[in-house]
Amino acid sequence: MKMIFCEKCNKKVYYDIRKSIIEDFKGQKVNIEENIAVCMECGTELFVPEIENDNLKRIYTKYAELTGIITPNEIINFRENYNLSQRELVSILGWGKMTINRYENGGLPSKSHSDILKNISISEESFKERIEESYRSSRINEKVYTKLMNSFKSTSENMIISLLENEFSHKESIENGFRRFDVELVENLISYIASKVNNLYKTSLNKYLWFIDLLNYKENTRSITGFVYVKQQFGPTIEKKGYEMIINLLDNKFDIEETEEDYNSTKKIISKNNYDMSVFSEDEMEVINLVINNFKGKTCANISNESHKEPGWLENNINNVISYEYGDRLVYDFK
Repeated sequence: MKMIFCEKCNKKVYYDIRKSIIEDFKGQKVNIEENIAVCMECGTELFVPEIENDNLKRIYTKYAELTGIITPNEIINFRENYNLSQRELVSILGWGKMTINRYENGGLPSKSHSDILKNISISEESFKERIEESYRSSRINEKVYTKLMNSFKSTSENMIISLLENEFSHKESIENGFRRFDVELVENLISYIASKVNNLYKTSLNKYLWFIDLLNYKENTRSITGFVYVKQQFGPTIEKKGYEMIINLLDNKFDIEETEEDYNSTKKIISKNNYDMSVFSEDEMEVINLVINNFKGKTCANISNESHKEPGWLENNINNVISYEYGDRLVYDFK
C-alpha cells in the first residue's frame, strides 16, 4: 500500500479502507458501497484520487442504469462503429472539446447531452442530419464528412449481409479452404469475373468460383471466397444452391439480366464495373486472372465438362461436400 499525505499528522501516512453505503444520488436510490481512505495514525478521512474516481464510476454506472443515461462504453462503441475520434464527435455536435473525453472517462452527461448521444447512436438519419449541419457550419472538413457519409449502409443492405453471412459463414476448416465467407470479397470477385466474361450465367459462375477457390488453395494454401462446395449433376455448386441467393440479393456490384433461350429462363450476370480488386492480394489476383483467361472463351457446357474431369467431382456422391484437399489434385492444366 502506498503512503499519502495527512494534513492533520503533517506527514505521509499509511491508510485503511472503511466501507460505507451511499443510499441516494441525484434523487435516485443507488445503494452503492463506497471506499473511504482513513489515516492509520489519527483516523482522519483522506482524499485518494484513484479511490474517489472508482467510487464515482460505480455511482455513475448505477445512476445511468436507473435513469437511462448513456454509459461510457456506449459512447465508445458508437465512436468506434463510425471510426470517429473524440475531437470529430464533439465537432459534429458543437460541444466543448473535452466533453466526450470527460464522459468516456466516467463523467456524468447531462440529460440533454445523453438524449442526443442516444438518439444518434440508434438513428442513422438523426446522425446524418447532425453531420450535414456540422459540415454546412464548417465544424468538420470535407474529408471527415466524406468518410462518414460513405460509412452509412442502408438497413436493407445490413440485413442482406447478415443473412448471407449466417447462411454461408462457417468456422475455418478444410471444407471452406480455411477462410470465412466474406460478402465484400464475393461481390467484388463476381463483378470482376462478369466484366471479363461476356456470357457469365449462374451455372458457369459456380464453376469459375470453384476453380478459382481450389487453384488458390493449391497455390496459396487457402480459398478466396470461403464457400463450401457440394457435388451436383452439372458440376461443383455452392452449398444449398447458394448462388441463387447470392445473385438475387446482391446488387451493389452487378445486375441480373433475365433472358429466354429455348423457352428456358436464364440469368446473365452483368458487372457494374465498380468492383474493388484491392481487397485481393497479388497472388490471389494472379490465380483469379489465370482461371478467367483459361475459361472465358468456353461455353457453360464446356466449363461444366472440365469440372466433371476433376477428382473432386468424380470421387464424391451427389450432395457430398467437396473438400479443398482436392485442390492439390487439380487435373486441368492452367497455363
